Amino acid sequence: MPGRTHLEIERKYAVDAGTAVPTFAGTGITSAGITSVRSVAPVHLEAVYYDTEDRRLLAARIALRRRTGGHDAGWHVKLPGTGGRLEVQGPIDPADPDTPPPAVRAAIRSRVRDRPLTPLARISTERTAVVLGDEDGERVEFVDDLVQATDVRGGVLRSWREWEAEQVGDDPARSAAVLDALEPLLLAAGARPSASPAKLAQALGLGQTDGDAHLNRAASSDTAGEAVRSRLAALVADLEDGETALRTADDQAGRDDAVHAMRTTIRRLRSVLGLQTVLGPEAKRPRDELRVLALSLGDSRDRAVLAETAAALLAEVPDEPGLDAAVSRLVTGVQQDAAERAATALTRLDGRAHVVLMDTLEAISAATPTGPDATSPAHRVLPPLIARHGRRAYRRLRSAGSSEPALHAGRRAARRFHYLVDDLGGSAHAGRRLRAARKRAKRVQSTLGSHRDLMLLAEELPFIAAQATAAGENAFIYGVLAERARSRAAELLTEAGGAARRLAVALQRLT
Repeated sequence: MPGRTHLEIERKYAVDAGTAVPTFAGTGITSAGITSVRSVAPVHLEAVYYDTEDRRLLAARIALRRRTGGHDAGWHVKLPGTGGRLEVQGPIDPADPDTPPPAVRAAIRSRVRDRPLTPLARISTERTAVVLGDEDGERVEFVDDLVQATDVRGGVLRSWREWEAEQVGDDPARSAAVLDALEPLLLAAGARPSASPAKLAQALGLGQTDGDAHLNRAASSDTAGEAVRSRLAALVADLEDGETALRTADDQAGRDDAVHAMRTTIRRLRSVLGLQTVLGPEAKRPRDELRVLALSLGDSRDRAVLAETAAALLAEVPDEPGLDAAVSRLVTGVQQDAAERAATALTRLDGRAHVVLMDTLEAISAATPTGPDATSPAHRVLPPLIARHGRRAYRRLRSAGSSEPALHAGRRAARRFHYLVDDLGGSAHAGRRLRAARKRAKRVQSTLGSHRDLMLLAEELPFIAAQATAAGENAFIYGVLAERARSRAAELLTEAGGAARRLAVALQRLT
């Protein structure tokens, strides 16, 4: 996607006005392999932070700014991540400086959707920087910032001084060693680890957790309604994060992972929305619409799984004639198909129907549930509701026989049961027996999932073999793969039968 994306890893320190900057000399720095200290000319930075009227980005720990001055002037959006913050950058359009560029808009669309953005804070910074490097390149930038900030909507002015040490380069491990070596030197000079997560939070007078309030809704509750609503809210936030990950992924592996995560979240959402005796009838329509969204993402994910399944089988026949051509058709070609289908799914996410769906889900997760069981104690209502889904799964599996559609339906039902135990078992005070049944349902789901992947591949191989023959390639390998796929699928079907019987025993113990 257009724009530049990188992982931001930094440490922030509060410091008093008269504190002197260290000289960055000593055994701590040299032991980390630092061989160069480069001073950077002072710069003046001007940043305007934007958000919706209800501060949706702030609530999601996302910062959107337009900054001028310095080497990275432009639009920046910072997203929460593991091990650091993902930053997406894009240029300022001189003809329309108040509108973020496409790459930046994509990174915030899952949260903002069609809501207008207006200034939230203005921050002016006088920055002095030093860059520390080793023999292979620069590793850490240390900055001394004098900050003046305006809370635009609150009309409050604030000023402070802070130090930051941030990774530069593309080797997080070596940069982390420098950051670790640098910290004692900064603390000895009078710095203190900052209690503020970001300049924006300090500009608005927020503490470490103020921006996370929406994530801390009652995780446990005495009523079934609040327990289900709370979990629904968390899953909606997960879906928004998944959409952001898909929009900001810069390679096919990242897109495949994001599609898989979104489909899993959608399935969990649909399982929770299915508890309409708790949530009320208003949950039915978005549940149906989520199924359509899952199908659009499934086109991409199913092709990616097909390529993975084929690659595993191809690795077992390294000496068969036509191997290279088969890898090209079954792995490389199918992966490209998956990428094209992921792009089509993104187009759907840009539509008005998706905006309405997400707004509806947020509204339901914020409202008081209206179902007849909503006000009843969670520990009385939820266990039998969850167990009912487990028994339904077993009935479908028992009657499926060798019918692929029926097996697929049984697998989905087993998956729904295991998700409900995961998502609501804590609120339901799930006991050992319910957790044991969940484990066995997951085994059924996993085994039948692998069976289905192999059968789908076996069904497609004759068509690919015909294409290979028409292209003058040796198609014998496709017959070998089809036989291996069906043989392994038969073994998995037997395993699934045993797992289903063990599930039945675990479900009987629930009663």
